[in-house]
Amino acid sequence: MLVHACYVFHMDQGVAALVAGIVGMVGALGGAVAGGVAAVRGARIGAEKTGEATRQAVQDQAAAEHGHWLREQRRDAYASFITATQAVTDASKAVTSMQHDELIAFNASVQDLIKISSLIKLMGPEDAISAAERVIGAAESFRRCMWDESRVTDHRSQESLDASDRTDEAADTYTEMVHQFIAVAQGVLGG
Repeated sequence: MLVHACYVFHMDQGVAALVAGIVGMVGALGGAVAGGVAAVRGARIGAEKTGEATRQAVQDQAAAEHGHWLREQRRDAYASFITATQAVTDASKAVTSMQHDELIAFNASVQDLIKISSLIKLMGPEDAISAAERVIGAAESFRRCMWDESRVTDHRSQESLDASDRTDEAADTYTEMVHQFIAVAQGVLGG
């Protein structure tokens, strides 16, 4: 019986060792599979995060480049417009005797200003567009006053004085609107 008990005990140890080995192998295999799945999942998550970060970096860079491009385009448009406003001022000062040629040159400078204002409409923003439209309105009013004054035949009459006062007022309004546009442009450009 003792032999039999040893054998059973030995058998039980062998079975136990076999079971322990199988359990250990299954545990190791399970751990390896779980580790592999975790590694693959971690790699996928890492790749997704890297991809998202790369996409965001590309979008940020594109936005920065577009912002720089837009600022440059606006600066050029605003500079052209301001140059044209100065041409209107210069042409108005050249109208010394209300001669037709002087008035035509003044009229052409206002027309050029209107053409150049289309750049502002393209580049914006709305504040700059509104300010440019106020400059154009003041320039057209200035032009009308100048032409009305030129039609007065008696330069010593009250009608002439009134027309001259309206032209001076229109010139002052025009200058004020130009200054307002410049302030808006500086604000848009950050200067």
